[in-house]
Amino acid sequence: MSRFWTPEPEATPIRPYSLTGGRSRPSDDLPLDARVITVPAVDELHVDTELHEILVLCVRSATVAEVAARVDLPVGVVRILLSDLLDRGLLVVDGSGTEHERPSMELMRSVLDRIREL
Repeated sequence: MSRFWTPEPEATPIRPYSLTGGRSRPSDDLPLDARVITVPAVDELHVDTELHEILVLCVRSATVAEVAARVDLPVGVVRILLSDLLDRGLLVVDGSGTEHERPSMELMRSVLDRIREL
């Protein structure tokens, strides 16, 4: 009997980077806080299990970081898989947020004044 545990052959996990075909960079630069959402498809999709899991998860808008955490894969791998789905037109980046807008100077001054009051 071996001192070290060895997994059963059927329980051996797929190495995450084998899911990307060895690619280490996505075609789209998706920040961790980018929200993605699944595009409703007319036909039954024939995609890998991991991609299907992501599509189901993104029926409701989710960030890149949320997707990575929920599918239990490294963020780099998830970015590549999301990028593949974006390229295929199965996902879109949800632009409904205000992630690129900066707060106004008036708001910043108001926050600073309230902090000083503490």
